[in-house]
Amino acid sequence: MNIVLLHGIFDTARIFNPLVALLESDGHTCFAPSMKPADARHGIHDLACYVERYVSEHVPHGEPFAIIGFSMGGIIARQYMQVLGGVARVPIFFSLASPHKGSFSSYLYFGQGARDLRPASALLCSLSATESCLDGMQIHNYWTAFDLVIIPAHHCRWPRADSEMDARALLHRWMPSHPQVMADIVRRVAAASARFDHSTLSQRD
Repeated sequence: MNIVLLHGIFDTARIFNPLVALLESDGHTCFAPSMKPADARHGIHDLACYVERYVSEHVPHGEPFAIIGFSMGGIIARQYMQVLGGVARVPIFFSLASPHKGSFSSYLYFGQGARDLRPASALLCSLSATESCLDGMQIHNYWTAFDLVIIPAHHCRWPRADSEMDARALLHRWMPSHPQVMADIVRRVAAASARFDHSTLSQRD
């Protein structure tokens, strides 16, 4: 299965190295761009457009793919899916410690991206109002009650998700490499890939 992994603010794709290694050892193809500017100074929509271009250039045309979004990457993924039409190709989405209801820590940084991640921002309100377009998509949400980056931590919770895990990771940035989180993602990707392969074979028959 094709999988696109989107990192958080100030990060690069390297934060996903342990998870990518596990997924690729299972036969999946991972695409993990290091988005620029990494501080999202031009806004979440700007990076969602970056993702749109990246997908167009790198992911095989017409093929579905999963998205794994960590922290800000989960909000970028939602903007890409809900506003730019990416939902049409994404059957399963994994959100890791993403501030679906915003974070008060975003007041500590400048730039449009930080403003977009503030509680009740125009962008987050728009995503909340239009999330029904994700109906039918498998959504799995992961958060940690000990999060000191997303404040308050429960702003990472998302009622729309089909499953939710409080991984109890001691640090926000440990979420993408947390053993329980990685094991759950690998298991769910394998199941989704098997369903997709079966559906493809049925259509050919």
